[in-house]
Amino acid sequence: MLLGLCAFWLLQPQKPVSRHRNKQLEKPKSILLLGADALFPGKLKDWNGRSDFIALLYIDPQSNGKTRVSIISIPRDSYIDLKNYKFHKINSANQVGGYQLTKRAVKRLLKIEIDNVAVFSMKAVEELVEQLGSMKIFVPKDMYYQDLSAGLYIDLKAGLKELNAGQIMQFLRYRDNFDGDIGRIKRQHMFFRALIKRVAEKDMIFKLVYILKNSGKSFLTDMSFKEMFELGILLRSLSEESFQSYTLPGDFAKGGYWITKPDEINSMMQEILHHD
Repeated sequence: MLLGLCAFWLLQPQKPVSRHRNKQLEKPKSILLLGADALFPGKLKDWNGRSDFIALLYIDPQSNGKTRVSIISIPRDSYIDLKNYKFHKINSANQVGGYQLTKRAVKRLLKIEIDNVAVFSMKAVEELVEQLGSMKIFVPKDMYYQDLSAGLYIDLKAGLKELNAGQIMQFLRYRDNFDGDIGRIKRQHMFFRALIKRVAEKDMIFKLVYILKNSGKSFLTDMSFKEMFELGILLRSLSEESFQSYTLPGDFAKGGYWITKPDEINSMMQEILHHD
């Protein structure tokens, strides 16, 4: 019954989201996204592997009736100094102190309050991609990589491609020695843009509900189903111009660290928070 009602709602023509139409979007909302490499299904606090994916999703309903969504990706090797903790790479925060410690670290870097958190596994990404189906994504260069011990085989040719689920996972997992995690973040942003286009298509109407209803084993959040569903509706209504992607400003340094640049971070956050 619930699936039917949700699907009926989604079938209705989608109009641009405005804060006057949706009370949940009357004020900005920030969601911390964490992709952890070792998860234990159950309570959110139990998902405490290292977070190889860290990003903040910032949703800003503006006075002109439009909604702007920004994603700020944080390299997993970003240097962070937290009192009473010996680690300095931010991806260890979730392993040491769970999502609460990662929230603290991200808050320190970005100087922003965080409303919600969503933690997912690689399995969740694979399941999502399988449900979404093929997507058009620009592959910036030939990608070839093989790791027999990890069962990983990547072979993609450069150009605008219609990638199936397996190829999309290859695209997301590829990493070379030239730009490391930064290059992977750029490809993640390409994927997000393709994702926005994909969820707006008509055949995603029923799939969106199914994905949310069956995500509990590989995806956990402190948001309610209603909040997640409204977020899905928002994504369906977004134009590509409404989505902006950022990478935490910094530079590579010895020890594999990404050393952040506070002044540039402040300028980036001013642009995001006070964009007209």
